Amino acid sequence: MSERLYLALYFDAPLQSWGYASKFDRRTTLAHPTRSGVIGLLCAASGVDRADTEGLQRLDKALEIEVYTFRQGGRLIDYHTVGGGYDPDRDKRDRLKICRKASGGTGTTVLTHREYLEDTRCGAVVSGGAGRIRELAGYIENPVWGIWLGRKACVPAARVFTGVHADCASAVAALSRVAGGCEPKRVVREVAAFEDGTDTLMDRPLCFDSNARKFAPRRICVDTE
Repeated sequence: MSERLYLALYFDAPLQSWGYASKFDRRTTLAHPTRSGVIGLLCAASGVDRADTEGLQRLDKALEIEVYTFRQGGRLIDYHTVGGGYDPDRDKRDRLKICRKASGGTGTTVLTHREYLEDTRCGAVVSGGAGRIRELAGYIENPVWGIWLGRKACVPAARVFTGVHADCASAVAALSRVAGGCEPKRVVREVAAFEDGTDTLMDRPLCFDSNARKFAPRRICVDTE
């Protein structure tokens, strides 16, 4: 059996947002990081483009992820506008979605409400083959593109890289130390058998392309203190 290593990632910021089942004008967040959010962060760090579906799936299939919550803060709902001031004829951007008016004309803005987690500290333990984990550790320390905690506005306030470890227990202990000595209040683990789980999340990423986002379900077990 090939050597397996454990990469500890620490998520601490004034705001985090781990979108889940968010559509239209209300963008919600789970209380803990999603698998798609963690994989997206690793893709950005290692330079896997959102249109590179094969690269995404190779990375996703090679990794297992457990998520830990050390401090749970409140929620902030932000009134947010998108698209104001853009000329649809001049600014032809694939990712810019401007609503049509009932008359058929183009509107000027899209109004949204977006949720964020405030003052929350989480961590993730990413496990996989030794070569892959060491490679990802290097990218987290020197990312190809910027990394953030769910959305570009959610910039990490502390060092994300918390070491490569020989086992999961050592990785969790390292996360607890940087979280101020706190023990995990919530643990989210993936399970293979449906009966071993407590919930099902549609957050295994299959495609990140903005025009064809697609996710698959995964069964999880949530443990709380």
